[in-house]
Amino acid sequence: MTTKTKADLQFEVKKRISIAVTLGLSLTYIAWVYAPFAVPSDPNLTDRLVFTLRWLALSIVPIFIGIRLVGSIRYENMDTAGVDTTAPYSEGLVRLSQRALQNTLEQTAMHVPLMLILGTYLDSNHLKLVPILICLFVLARIMYYIGYLFTGDHLGRAFGFALTFFPNVITLVFCLYCLATGGANYGLSSSVA
Repeated sequence: MTTKTKADLQFEVKKRISIAVTLGLSLTYIAWVYAPFAVPSDPNLTDRLVFTLRWLALSIVPIFIGIRLVGSIRYENMDTAGVDTTAPYSEGLVRLSQRALQNTLEQTAMHVPLMLILGTYLDSNHLKLVPILICLFVLARIMYYIGYLFTGDHLGRAFGFALTFFPNVITLVFCLYCLATGGANYGLSSSVA
């Protein structure tokens, strides 16, 4: 078995990231054209926020999966990892699952507010992006867990991570663009000072 060089590993990661970004864009387009997501017609700000919040319930599923994975390992190893959770052996058993869960928590902490902010900027013609991006997030996190925990490939997490991270980055850039060009009052009814 040959050891891969740093350049080989970096190339492999870049390749997986490129595939993930291409797939993410493709899935978003396909869902935009074919997915029958119903959105409120002529929604006001409250309608858009409620719509987004309701879809965000789906974004919690990857956290639940991660907690379940850690809990399963502890339960299956009740005599060791379930009793003394700080012992080196116990920590070693759950290390990868805890890292995957930690990364999912971090990504969700970015994803949830971005979806709420995005929901305030989108009009009814584009509000369909909210459920599309949320479904993509959940799919990407599942792919992350599979790549990280079940393939045995230490680079396996790159695909799922990129499929999660880049839609978050694009959403952040769009929201910052809207803030910079339209201000914080964008889409709000004008008030008298």
